[in-house]
Parts: sequence; C-alpha cells; structure tokens
Amino acid sequence: MKKYKKGEYRDQFVIARITDLNNCENVIRWAEKFSLMLKKGLILLYISDKNYTQCSVSEASEVLSEINSKINLPYLHSYVALEGKTSKIIHSTGELLNGVMLITQSDNKNKSKNNPNSVDNILKDFSSSRIAYLVFSENASYQKDFNEVVLSMDALKESKEKVLWASYFGRFSSSVIDIYYHRYRDEYLQKQLNLNIGFARKMFRNFSVETRNCHSLNRRTQTDVQALDFAQREDKDLCIFQTTANKGILELFFGLPERKVLELMDKTPVLFLNRRDDLFIMCE
Repeated sequence: MKKYKKGEYRDQFVIARITDLNNCENVIRWAEKFSLMLKKGLILLYISDKNYTQCSVSEASEVLSEINSKINLPYLHSYVALEGKTSKIIHSTGELLNGVMLITQSDNKNKSKNNPNSVDNILKDFSSSRIAYLVFSENASYQKDFNEVVLSMDALKESKEKVLWASYFGRFSSSVIDIYYHRYRDEYLQKQLNLNIGFARKMFRNFSVETRNCHSLNRRTQTDVQALDFAQREDKDLCIFQTTANKGILELFFGLPERKVLELMDKTPVLFLNRRDDLFIMCE
C-alpha cells in the first residue's frame, strides 16, 4: 500500500472485503463494477481475524498480490491484509484506507459462528461501518447494469446520505430510482414522510435523475422488507436501505429490518448505510 504524508492528496477507494482467498471472484467483480461506475480506485482487503480464520497476514498478502496483478482497471488498485478484530478494522476503513464503499458477500444459509458471511456476523461486524457497504448473495449477478434502483423511504429515517447515494446511481449510471413507501394513518408521521420524499425529489430534480413512485398499501410489514420483496419480484438491480440506529420496542417485537433483509436476500444486492454523525461521504 502507498503511504501518504499528512495533508497529501489521497485517492478514494472501493474496498472488496475478501473472506475466502480461494473463492473471491464474485466480490472482486462487484468491486470492479463500482470502481468503474464511481471512478474510484480498488483495494482488496483481507482481515486475519482469529474468530474466522487461521490464515496469517503474510500468507494472505502473497495470494492477494497474485490476484491484484490480474486485475485490469484504469484506476489505482492495490491490496492489504490486516490482523485484528473485523468490526474494528471495518470501522477504520474510511480513514485508514480512504474507502468510500465496502463490498462483501453474504451467506444466509450458513449460520455458523465461524462464518464471516453469516447474517449474525455481518450485522455485528458492519454495524460500526462509517462508509456505505454493499451486501450481495451468490445468486446476485454482477453482470447486470444498474438500470433500476429501489430507494425505501419512511417517516423515521430521513437520510441525506441515503438519498445522495441514490443520486450517484442516477448521475453516474443513468439509473431510474424507484421511491418505495407506504402512507401512515398518523398525521405527524405522514407529514415527516412527505418531507423526506420532498427532499429526495428535490435532490433528484437538481441532478436530472429520473424517479418513479412505488406506493404500497401494506402498513404492517416493514418498509425495507417490502421494498426488497418488490425489487426481487420485479427484477430490480439494487436496493438502498438505512440500518436501524436507535433500537426500541418495535425492533424488540418485530426484529431489525436489516436482519430480515439479509435473511431474505437472494438475487438483489443491497447497499446499506448506518445512521451515524461521522459517516464518510464520497467527494467529487
């Protein structure tokens, strides 16, 4: 990895988190796809975490070097193997690697505590991520273009970062953004939803991004879960969701929306953003 002096300009990177050095083609292809779309560099990241692997940093670096030599991108690409706790390293990628996005694969069928791609471990390890992270399953095709992207909206999760990320797809990949929501019986909640949708529409108009409204009549099922089901039925290319920041009584009874999304995810990948005050946002 290139070392930078304080104050020196740094390239930004899409980070491919590799958990299996012998089977990492899909995560690299997904990362290459985003590197080209966002015009950012690419870093292959392997974490030597004793909870998941016995592979040492030196062993991983040797394999990563060979993999990196075969990558063909017009932007800077490199690799790094780090030793430590996965969640702490993921938390630090914004500053440590100047990352703007993480790519990781999920495995919702393997619930082993030693599987870094299990739902439980993704929820745990990525809950502290300060950059957006894309999760895909083995059935998701990196060969598809981002023609149609689903953005879920509700009354409780206004997020300029989420809307801004959706705008990147419209601006850089000519995507159509489906704004997915349901109406509320409560007037206050409906007012908040209207404000959130209004902000999103204004943002998209400013960047000439095409949008469509997807109004659900189902008020009982969590919006993100509905949006994922809609995306997979209609063969959409991507969903953009925000994770739960303040876990309360509703999450206790109904479960986290992101958990259900990860459990149900199949052919449609999901870009998650954590609600934080110190998120790293892609600069232009």
